[in-house]
Amino acid sequence: MKHLCAILLAGATVLTVAAEDYSKCFIPGEVARYKVSWMRLPLAWSETSIDTVTENERDLIRIRMLTKSYKAYAHIYKVNNLTEVIIDPKTALPIRLDVLLDEGGRKKSHLTVFHHDKEIAVFQDRISKDIRVVPINRDTQEILSFLYSSRKKDLKLLASQTRTLFVDGKLYALGLKIGKDNKIKLPDYGKVPSTEVEPIAEFDGLFLRKGKIFFWVSKQDRRMVTCIKAKVAVGKVTVKLQKVSGPGDDAWIKKKK
Repeated sequence: MKHLCAILLAGATVLTVAAEDYSKCFIPGEVARYKVSWMRLPLAWSETSIDTVTENERDLIRIRMLTKSYKAYAHIYKVNNLTEVIIDPKTALPIRLDVLLDEGGRKKSHLTVFHHDKEIAVFQDRISKDIRVVPINRDTQEILSFLYSSRKKDLKLLASQTRTLFVDGKLYALGLKIGKDNKIKLPDYGKVPSTEVEPIAEFDGLFLRKGKIFFWVSKQDRRMVTCIKAKVAVGKVTVKLQKVSGPGDDAWIKKKK
């Protein structure tokens, strides 16, 4: 089993976009927590959070995705991954992407700085010491910026399009295949109506060339990924949403009594 964090990112890419007002797609203070299981063993947890930062007198959005193995199962498969991206909320374009991965003996340490006005991204591999300039388009996004800037777009419309994303220093095409609606049972939310989606891509580590991956996106507001299932070389991996916290008054946020 490889790349637990990457499975979450694969599923996350289908959340949907309000191109006319990207700032409303980002909710500072929002935290989504997931449980990652392999063969029904709860191997790891993953948490994605949103906050604001100020750089060069600009108010920006920071999204952090942290995935760690539970101590009780770290001897089976150790995971310690962190992805952080700084985004311009007005354009939903990434400014800087930092990826640190330590998973099952596999390590990554990448830093990318995007210059959309010049149509280039400077990619640095801290481990190999490789630094290269990658040509991009003026609207190129990476996975997390695409995820959150796509929260309000209709899934069928999204599936009719092919999107090019920046992943691990390269550009990849992403397509989507829409499946049936289903109800995903979640610990704090009961049975949540969700739509099955299959990503069609060639990102390294997303199982798409070695097995199948499917995920379910809630039909209700915020378009949260409720469940991800992937067939891997040995067994199956399941990722389920556990809790959403932060501001808001929708069905995902439970008011304190």
